[in-house]
Amino acid sequence: MAKDESILDSHETIEEIVTKPADVISNLAESKHAKTIGAWLFIIGFVLAVVTGLINGAAAAGLINIGINANDAALLGFMALIGLIVGIVNVNDKEAINFLIGAIAITVAAGTMAPLAGLGVGTVGVAQATNSVAVFVGSMMQMVGAFIAPAAIIVGLKVVYGAARKA
Repeated sequence: MAKDESILDSHETIEEIVTKPADVISNLAESKHAKTIGAWLFIIGFVLAVVTGLINGAAAAGLINIGINANDAALLGFMALIGLIVGIVNVNDKEAINFLIGAIAITVAAGTMAPLAGLGVGTVGVAQATNSVAVFVGSMMQMVGAFIAPAAIIVGLKVVYGAARKA
């Protein structure tokens, strides 16, 4: 009997070790401060994506000389980091499925629109205006995708872990 009890005790210890990080993340996601931080980071990420798109579109139109490259590793990394934090602290279990559906739609759209950010500059007239809009939309969607995809990965892992834990 003592042998069986020790196996049971070790099983409980393993379960505690596995579930403790998930419980910490769940409690963090439920806290008011984390929700506030997550909400602000979501707004910052979205605004940064739109501003980056505007700057790239204006550069493509020849209105400004500076440009923020939508493929810049540091900028994409920053957007991904914000997305990870948002995924951890801003989406609870009740919102997870709706968030994932929206994230799938956004990342698919971002993936199909991002090549527009790479259109060439130097066209004239209507082609230049069309190119500027394409660059704006493409770069904005690329940044939104870089922001949303990591959040979707975190939320997706939470959902899968929760489902496996209940099984």
